[in-house]
Amino acid sequence: MDLRGKIGLFEVTSIFQLLHMAQASGKLVLTGAREKARIYFHQGHLIYARTDGPTERIGEYLVRTGQLEPTQLEGARMKAVNEGKRIGAILVESSSITEEQLITAVTEQIKEVVYKLVAMEEGTFAFYSQIYPENEDILLDVSLDMLLVEGLRKLDELKRDAASR
Repeated sequence: MDLRGKIGLFEVTSIFQLLHMAQASGKLVLTGAREKARIYFHQGHLIYARTDGPTERIGEYLVRTGQLEPTQLEGARMKAVNEGKRIGAILVESSSITEEQLITAVTEQIKEVVYKLVAMEEGTFAFYSQIYPENEDILLDVSLDMLLVEGLRKLDELKRDAASR
């Protein structure tokens, strides 16, 4: 472990910016009361994020956005269980979606995880250098500053909506 501390003493956005400025490469683990997240950096660029907390799955995103029928998703889920493959790969192989649609869906999922993490106020963080995501073919290629600005905007909206209730 190369860096660790408490969220609250350091905001998640500050931790991200520190790793960006240091051009760090590795895995950042954020542990909160209800979830654990892993965020991967390569030369200071956030390239992948996942959480064990509740998130919209790729198939659910594709159905919600009208790119996939629920029956197609259910068929892909059964095939995934039987063949031990990922749903995205099955959907592309069966021509239910295109490779581009899969990339967009994964990218949006990663962004949503990051946006959610910006709101994390308590917990711990630990950074492990030179550890990269395994078995992930689709990585994020978006400006960290843009991600953080959008995450903070969404957080402000949530706080404003909660205050008006």
